[in-house]
Amino acid sequence: MKYILILLFTILTITGCNSSKKPVKEIDKFAFDTTKVKTSPSAEPNKSVLLEYKLEKGKEYKYRLTTITRSTQILKTDTTLVRDVRQKLIYIVKLLPVDIDKNGVMEIQFTFSDIKLEADANGKHFMYESGVTKDSIEILKYADYVSMINNPFTIRVNKNGEMLELFRADRMLTKLLDLQGYSDSINKVQKNELKNNLVEGVLKPLVFQIFRKLPTHKVAKDSTWEFYKPASKFMVYLMQNTNTYKFNSLVKIGNNEIAHLTDGMKTKISGKSTFTEKGIKYKFNKPETLANGYIYFNLTKGCIQKAKRYTKLSLFFTMDAKTPTFTQKGSKDAVIENTYLVELL
Repeated sequence: MKYILILLFTILTITGCNSSKKPVKEIDKFAFDTTKVKTSPSAEPNKSVLLEYKLEKGKEYKYRLTTITRSTQILKTDTTLVRDVRQKLIYIVKLLPVDIDKNGVMEIQFTFSDIKLEADANGKHFMYESGVTKDSIEILKYADYVSMINNPFTIRVNKNGEMLELFRADRMLTKLLDLQGYSDSINKVQKNELKNNLVEGVLKPLVFQIFRKLPTHKVAKDSTWEFYKPASKFMVYLMQNTNTYKFNSLVKIGNNEIAHLTDGMKTKISGKSTFTEKGIKYKFNKPETLANGYIYFNLTKGCIQKAKRYTKLSLFFTMDAKTPTFTQKGSKDAVIENTYLVELL
């Protein structure tokens, strides 16, 4: 799926005592802030607290989700091909808790109201903004993102951030197929596969940014904990990631009590470094990974106030093709960096 999304300007006017209208500076919903939150010391910096999501039923919450990507790939064979991509993808999403059971499990409606994408690939510029991009060719090009706008889906998540269910994504998929003209040309199996790709590849990763998994026990300053992720196949390797957390400090933002957390990641990589396919021998260097960031968890509101996470993946492999008629060698070097930003608006 493409990556794209939001920009929206709202012009406000106010009326003074003399009834004259004065323009107010335009508000850019997509103007993200990568700096840390300004806080004040807590009166009880060493007390133990329980980190729990506790959104209020019927109250709307609005988040800005920003992903900043830099991808550089160098492919060398007889010639050298360089691909340099820089991208900013921003979503504005509204959360509406519609039900909360006695155990704190929340049923929450998610609605993407705005999306904006700005990207440059080897000097070529790409741009999409919901509500602004009108050209039919561009709408078709960015149909994945057009279909997300104002087509809500629902999740069930417990107070520790474990997603129990994601459903009602059908409307989003139906809109996508209508835009692409495939509504009547795919069968049920193909449609279910597309729906699974949408849920697992797009929607869940976005939800996980807002609902990070939390410990079930009380924590305090200098507490640490870990969450293991299922091992996944990456190229010829098996990667086992473990997310690590530390309770950095207990602070305040206004009257809200805030847990300032830092996070990282440990990666275990196993597997053979060589692979042969169709007469081409590949030799891989073990990928190098890096991840770090911070979370400001609002204990008063029971949700993430702001979070930032940086990830980096570096990989390199060589190719050696030998046939009775020719021999060709090559290599690929790639570095992919992502910065994820979550802001409660």
